[in-house]
Amino acid sequence: MLRAIWFAIKVGVLSVLAVWVAGRPGHVRIEWMDYTITVALGFFLLAVIGVILLSIFIYQVIRTFVDFPRSFARYNEIKRREKGYRALTLGLTAVAAGDTKAALSQARRAGALLPGDTGLPLLLQAQAARLDGREDDAAQAFVALIENKDASFLGIRGLLQTALDGADHEAALSLAEKALSLYPRQKWILKITYDLQIRLRRWPEAYHTLANVESCGVLSAQKARSDRAVILLAQGLRDEEEGFEAEALSNARGAVMVDRGFSPSSVILAHMYDRRGKRAKAIRIIEKAWKVSAHPDLMQSWETFIAPDKANDFIARLRWVEKLLKTNSQSGAGLMAAGRAAMNADLWGVARDYLERAENFEPCAALYRLRAELEERSGGDEDLVKAWLEKAALVPAAKAWVCSETGRVYAQWSPVALPHGSFNTMLWDYPQAVPGVDGVFSGHRVNMAEALIEAPPLDAKA
Repeated sequence: MLRAIWFAIKVGVLSVLAVWVAGRPGHVRIEWMDYTITVALGFFLLAVIGVILLSIFIYQVIRTFVDFPRSFARYNEIKRREKGYRALTLGLTAVAAGDTKAALSQARRAGALLPGDTGLPLLLQAQAARLDGREDDAAQAFVALIENKDASFLGIRGLLQTALDGADHEAALSLAEKALSLYPRQKWILKITYDLQIRLRRWPEAYHTLANVESCGVLSAQKARSDRAVILLAQGLRDEEEGFEAEALSNARGAVMVDRGFSPSSVILAHMYDRRGKRAKAIRIIEKAWKVSAHPDLMQSWETFIAPDKANDFIARLRWVEKLLKTNSQSGAGLMAAGRAAMNADLWGVARDYLERAENFEPCAALYRLRAELEERSGGDEDLVKAWLEKAALVPAAKAWVCSETGRVYAQWSPVALPHGSFNTMLWDYPQAVPGVDGVFSGHRVNMAEALIEAPPLDAKA
């Protein structure tokens, strides 16, 4: 529409100009040497226009002949690039379909048709080589692809996958960090980088990456908080093992602040203080944690902090357990600990009272076995002992530290679940029967830092 209007305007202007010239007749006189030429103005203007048009035509003809070789070469280049891009499309489609023969054929064709292109043709060559099982050739193509600033990420991603497939975690992490520098908010890159840092026990780097992982929604806020506390504890244990006492205490305190309801943080920090002769601080930490979450591990640690001169006094041990129970008595494990201490002090009635109260919170096999022991030690009816043992066989086991990946039960919490090496998968839960997994794994009780060794290979498909 606009073109038609513009054409009409031009025609109108020319028409007006022609009418204006026609309404003003005149002549043009040309004198040259002995010749004199007189022509009408309209004819003169027409002749001038004709000469101009003829000159333009002649110029275009000459230019066409002069530029013909270059134009022909450009035409061939365009056609070659079109064929090259078609080969790229067919080749990448063949890679996606798993057609090795077609992928290799189209990769060679694309490389020949697009010899100077260091982008997609290299990607196709690398993918075709990988499909053909030639990982070295694929790696060379990916390395060359990195030199192209517009397609370098494709090369990094290809090498990253190669490193993961080959379980070369150090190289994979280096490549993942490069990819992350190019796309810092890309979720899958963040996840791989974070997983590799965890796998290689790069706790400070993982702690830093975790902030971005959480903000991008890769992990839930609850999971991120849990991981943050465990990373700090893992680093604290490593610091203590390497002799960095101040850093170890700082990281353990940080873990407690991140999640005050997570009992391992308080247990580890309390024992760090106790090993440094600061028993009063260790006791206060357990007391504060017990008020928030009355976990059995806290009670177990509390019992070890009794004054040394009272360690063999059973009445004193009972009073020590009761001291902690006064701050929070809503715990089956705590009441069971008090009942056991009362049994050791031969206070059968007190023990029976505590165990009866414990049943309101956690009726488990351990509780009923303890009740059977109480009846047996206090000289009770043998039938009653048998009845408690039979009941113990019918109820579920008490909660324990269970690996959420394998179902293996652990006697003690650790940042990394051995022997498979999964991170932060120990949950306080009821044990479930898992095929091929027997009993309680407690080999890490001697030294929790053993769990900080490098784990088995990362799943390349993760």
